[in-house]
Amino acid sequence: MTREQIYKAQLEALGIYEPAFDPLIKDLAKAERRRTRAEKEWAKTAPPGGKPSFLDPHYLVVEALDRKIQGYRESMGLTPKSLRRLRGVPEAAVDSDPITERLDKIAARVESYSALPSPADPYALPEAHSLEPEAAQAYAEEQAQAWDVLKLDTDGAP
Repeated sequence: MTREQIYKAQLEALGIYEPAFDPLIKDLAKAERRRTRAEKEWAKTAPPGGKPSFLDPHYLVVEALDRKIQGYRESMGLTPKSLRRLRGVPEAAVDSDPITERLDKIAARVESYSALPSPADPYALPEAHSLEPEAAQAYAEEQAQAWDVLKLDTDGAP
């Protein structure tokens, strides 16, 4: 079975094959054959008993072909992200990472504790920037309490 037939079968199995993909499938297979030849040529540059150098120009060709191959795969839906895009699945529908969700919640809490100027008065300074030492001290204590609460919330989390 040729590379072209393998890719066509993969696209059909995913239910996204269209005849418009045929030129891309041929280009992808050709790029993979070129990469295989470039890898062999790069391997020949290795000293006896050693490995080929990543500074060799052949390696740059291999890397360029890898990027080209990845682009072809993404354009045809042969990566998970591009497959979701081709199927029209919104990013929000994808299960998100629990760590990312926790970080988002922490970021939202930090934003709620911040003493940034209100949108109504973008040039207003928080009390900590006033010349009154009592106001600055009160502001610092308020911020310390807010961080302590945030720290308590995140310490016990799995």
